Order: sequence, then C-alpha cells, then structure tokens
Amino acid sequence: MKDLPFQEIEVLLESVISNKSLKRIDYPGGTEFVIFSYPKSQDLVLSRYMRESAMLEAAKEGLPTLEEATELVDKATTQEDKDKLKELKEKLVAQEAVFEVTAIEARRDQVRENIERLQEEATKLENKSQHLLYMSQERKADEESFLYLAWASAYAVTGERFWSTFEDFEKETRQEMRLSFIEMFSKFNIGLSSKEIRFLARHSLWRIRYTAANKTGQQLFDNGLVDLTPDQLSLLYWSNYYQSIFEMMPDEMPSPEIIEDDDKLDEYMDSYFKNREEERTENKAADRGKTGRRSKLSAWDKGEELIITPSHPDYMKLAYSKTRVKSAEGTSEVEIISPNSRRARNKRQRATSQAKMRGGRR
Repeated sequence: MKDLPFQEIEVLLESVISNKSLKRIDYPGGTEFVIFSYPKSQDLVLSRYMRESAMLEAAKEGLPTLEEATELVDKATTQEDKDKLKELKEKLVAQEAVFEVTAIEARRDQVRENIERLQEEATKLENKSQHLLYMSQERKADEESFLYLAWASAYAVTGERFWSTFEDFEKETRQEMRLSFIEMFSKFNIGLSSKEIRFLARHSLWRIRYTAANKTGQQLFDNGLVDLTPDQLSLLYWSNYYQSIFEMMPDEMPSPEIIEDDDKLDEYMDSYFKNREEERTENKAADRGKTGRRSKLSAWDKGEELIITPSHPDYMKLAYSKTRVKSAEGTSEVEIISPNSRRARNKRQRATSQAKMRGGRR
C-alpha cells in the first residue's frame, strides 16, 4: 500500500474516523450517492429482532433448518464432485504454502494466479448444490437481518435516511440500483482488511492524531465508545501494538523495513517475545541458587552502575547495600536501603508524621 496516493489514504482514514463512506451508485436509470455509516447499537439490536422474527416465520412456512438443508446438499452432491472438491482444496493448501515461501515477485504472481483459478473452480463446484442451503430457516433469517442493517446504514447526502422506512426499502422498484446498493453495503460491512488497518495504524496521518489524543485526552472518533465500529476498534488495537514497538529500546527495535512488512514484523516480534521468555526462565532458574531456594537479587549483580525503578518486576525483592556510598556528584553521602525494609518503612512513617505536625501549626 506504499504506492497508494496521499489523497486516497486521507479519504480511507477519514472514513474510519468519521464512520462515513460516500458511495456512488450508477445504474441504467441514473446515478445515486449514498453515505454508509456502520449501524449503531440500537440498530444492531433491532436487526437481531428481525432475525428472530424471520426464523419463526420460516419455521411456520415449513422451511428446513440449516442442518436439514446441509444433509440435502450432501445427498445431492455426487461422489465424483466430492472427490474433485477435495482435490482442489488440497491443491489450494499446497499453492498457498508455496506462495508464503516464494520471494521472487514474478513467481509470486504466477502462484497467485494459480490460487485464484483453484478458488474459482472450487466455488463453482460448491455452488452446484449450495442453492439448497438458501432455503433454510437460518439463511432466510440472516438475509432479513442483513437487509435491515443495509437500510439502517444508508443515508442521503442531506443527512436523513436514504429510505425513510425499512418498508420503503423493501418496496424499492429500481432493481438494478437496489442490487448495486446491496453489493456496496456488503463490502462496506466487511470493513477494511487487516493489512489496510495496520497500514493506517503506522501512517503519520493517523499517528499524529493518535499521539495528540493520548496526550490531551481528546476523543479520536465522532461516535462514542459504545458505538465504535469494528474498523475503529481494530485501528485502536494495532495503534497500541505499533506504539509499543516505537517505544522499544533502540537496540531492540526492528528496522523500519521490517516494521513496514506485516509478516516480517510478526515473525520478529514472535522471536523477540520468545527470547524474552527464555531469558526470564533462565533468570528464575539462576536466581534459585544451588540450594533450590529463591535468593534475593543484589543491586550490584549486573555491574557498578545499576538503576532499578519501581516498575521493575524485582524492585521490591532487591537486597541493597547497607553501606554509605558517595553520590553521583561526590558532594554528599547517601544510604541505600531496601524500599520494603523495616528501616525504610519507619523513615516514611516519620516523614509523614512530621508533615502532619507542620501542617497543623498556626
């Protein structure tokens, strides 16, 4: 996606942020503009109601359940078609494995074409008897729910619903326009791919907003938390993922080239966390000592100058030196004691008591 024009990136990002996507529908009778907006929580609840109602109606009509329809499909499929479909799926798995290990782009294009051809053949073979599944109660109910969401997500450019009521949408007589609209909503409803979301999450156009919102506490999206869309939730997840990478120590952070490549980055981070886990396991084993009991970690075990902050997992277990040592500037002496020792607790208690006494004086 590096070659994507800047303007297209901006449009893509704005559609996620605002939850609004402008679509142009051309059909034999003219052109319509529709703004899709992912349905709110109330619409999602109503779509479930539409599904349950449709299930009851389908059962009254005597339609088979999905399980019963699947059995009909199995009986209607010949053994020859089953064997052919199995062979196609095995070839697909093999070609996908080849694609993963192929580095030469020309060769990857050839393998990609093979995958698309095999997928097309498998789909055609499956569709020979799949029409029986569309007669099931569940499929009819799913279609009713989907159409309701399509209606609820469509707005005119002036702001109101594109169709005032769901009944108006069902009575739409412009069939070509209606079919194009449903196809567009289906793509919109699927949302962006993981590759597209990850690209946006690390792009400067989004990172500026993300960083500013984190620092100022401002809202990132037009809709509230309860109505965040799947794309918005996914963008937040991957933003946090990349933020943790950008905050890694310089000698541990992957190169920019690796960060830009999703597969290479995932492999790098898997290896990184695996190595960290192995280091923790080794440290725990060494920490137990020869006696088999866990010993305290000395503040000076890893060198002369060691700084341990309260966020360190072993901060409260450190055995500090009890001798006086020179400060960094050499101007005074400081005493290093364990933060959880009795002596440290007494010091904190005395300091608190003295502060209260000073506060009570007039």
